[in-house]
Amino acid sequence: MEEPPVSLKNRVALITGSGRGIGKSIALTFAKHGADVIISSRTDSQLQEVAEKARAYGSRCLTVVADISLDSDVKRLFEQSRKQFGKVDILVNNAGISKEQPFMELSMEDWDQIINVNLKAVVRCTRAVLPEMLRRKQGKIINIASAAGLRGLPGSAAYSASKAAVIALSHSLADEVALSGVQVNVICPGPIRTEMLNQSAVKDFILKNPADLLTPEDVAGAALFLASELSGGMNSQVLTVKAVNRW
Repeated sequence: MEEPPVSLKNRVALITGSGRGIGKSIALTFAKHGADVIISSRTDSQLQEVAEKARAYGSRCLTVVADISLDSDVKRLFEQSRKQFGKVDILVNNAGISKEQPFMELSMEDWDQIINVNLKAVVRCTRAVLPEMLRRKQGKIINIASAAGLRGLPGSAAYSASKAAVIALSHSLADEVALSGVQVNVICPGPIRTEMLNQSAVKDFILKNPADLLTPEDVAGAALFLASELSGGMNSQVLTVKAVNRW
C-alpha cells in the first residue's frame, strides 16, 4: 500500500469516544495515515466495527471498553495502552455528552454528569498521559470542544459551559508546557452530521440551512493536521470547523 503524503507512521494515537461519530472518523483517518490507534468507548460492538476497518489499513488497533468519567476506567485504559504499545504520542480527548433542556429545568445531577464527562474526563486523560510526554519532550494533545463553547447555545447551557471550559483549560495547559515539546490545541466543530446532532432537541435552532452541515471527516482532517508535522509548532490554538461564521 502506497504511503500517504501525510504520515503518522510510528505514532500511537489514543482517541476517546471513538466508537462512532467524530471520534470514529478521527481514529480511521489516523489509521489510514499510518498510526497505530487505541480506541475507547462504552460500547464494545461499536469498537469492534471500527477496529476491523482500522486494521484493514494496516494499523495495529487496541480496543478498550471504558467509561472515562471513572478514575478506575481511565487508569485501566492507559495501563493497557502502555502494555500494548509502550507509549502514547497523540491523545485526542473527544468523548462528550449533551442533555438539552432549559436552564432552570436541568437538574444539578445532569450538570454534574455533563461536566464530569466533557471536562473532568479531559483532565483525567491528560493527567494520565502528560508525564510521559514531558519525559520524552514530545506529544500532541488535541481537545475536541465545540463552537458552542465559543458562543453559548440556548437550551444547552451545561454543554456550552463544559466546552468553554475545555477551551480555557487547553489554553492554560498549552502555555504552561509551551517549552516542553508538548503541543496542546483545540478543535471547535460547528454543526456536524452525527448521531448527537440527529438526537438534538435544538437541531432546528442550530441548522438554519442544510448546507451548513459538515461531516465527521471534516473534523478528522483538522485533527490529522494537528497530529502531523504539518502543524509544525502550533500550540494553544483553536481551529473552528464550520461551513459558515454562525450557527
